[in-house]
Amino acid sequence: MGNEVDIMGAMGVSAKYPFLASRKCNVGGHNVEHEFLYMPECPIQLLGRDILCKLQAQITFLPGGHAQLDLPECGSSARQYNPASQHPQSVKIAVIMPREEEWRTAPTLPASPDPHTLLLEIPGVWAEENPPGLAVNIPPVYVDLKPGATPVALRQYHIPQKAKQNIQTHLQRLKTHGILKFCVSLWNTPLLPVLKEGTQKYHPVQDLRAVNEATVTLHPVVPNPYNLLALIPGDTKYYTVLDLKDAFFCIRLAPESQPLFAFQWEESTTGARHQMTWTRLPQGFKNSPTIFGCALSQDLLSFNAQPDKVVLLQYVDDLLLASPTEKDCLSATKALLHLLCQAGYRVSRKKAQICKQSVKYLGFQLTGTKRALGAERKEAVCRIP
Repeated sequence: MGNEVDIMGAMGVSAKYPFLASRKCNVGGHNVEHEFLYMPECPIQLLGRDILCKLQAQITFLPGGHAQLDLPECGSSARQYNPASQHPQSVKIAVIMPREEEWRTAPTLPASPDPHTLLLEIPGVWAEENPPGLAVNIPPVYVDLKPGATPVALRQYHIPQKAKQNIQTHLQRLKTHGILKFCVSLWNTPLLPVLKEGTQKYHPVQDLRAVNEATVTLHPVVPNPYNLLALIPGDTKYYTVLDLKDAFFCIRLAPESQPLFAFQWEESTTGARHQMTWTRLPQGFKNSPTIFGCALSQDLLSFNAQPDKVVLLQYVDDLLLASPTEKDCLSATKALLHLLCQAGYRVSRKKAQICKQSVKYLGFQLTGTKRALGAERKEAVCRIP
């Protein structure tokens, strides 16, 4: 017996094994002198790299998954071993490496589906790189007035110059895309400058209380969030959350109803005043969430949701996909994005949460079948006096 070496087995258990005294032997017609490792409990004979080098062996891996071993002899052609031949013999190759390098011998696992590929596969659906959407399957919406309702004309409030510049840029963009147009109307309601949270930029909010008072109220069909979340299956592990961008602007407004939403605007540079109105469903109108929710729900009827694989939930313009597997979740997400793109909607890429095990939805943090109040909701509750 000679020196000992520490051997780590496949089960992670290490043991010391000795080297035998050096012996001369003949392998494949090649005479070598070698110190063999003594492992009596090993069920097969192993050829390590050390003796393979002495034998000047050549190993060729064949397409069928077999290995061919060539052992050259002096003055003769190489002898070949092929497991597929009629007289196979057992030859194993032992590779000795540091423990930190053992990962290199692990089989390559199939790559997990990459949610980010959807950003490239369906470029037309993302709001950040495309013009505002238009729901091509939904007819223009007609707004009913209450019996006896008459036009209401309210003066525009004063808007600071700094806010006026921001708002004019915003209005010009909407006019460029046909969402706003010039008009002459007996109706007029004012715009309010609202500072965007966390920025120094203003955006316009129209005070439509007078119009809301004069129009017929539609019965709301928005579900209770708690009842909606109760529909999440018990085996859910993966979620996708999609937030539709400028959702109301996807719905066309009938020409007869457009004058109801007129407002007056004064150019920040020239001081010229003119009336403008919306050609799409405006924000601030009391029936906009109900109208849009019904329109989107109608377009989503063609989505092929399979209850055993994926469930689709809708809360106005916020969509949630729930699935037990990442593969099914990604497949359903791709199908849903294609449907939304073809129907003319736009999705916020910044807010998209694709195939995640924990997501934020309707102010809740969803993980598996568990839900907890999000940080924003908790802070709001704590601020209640």
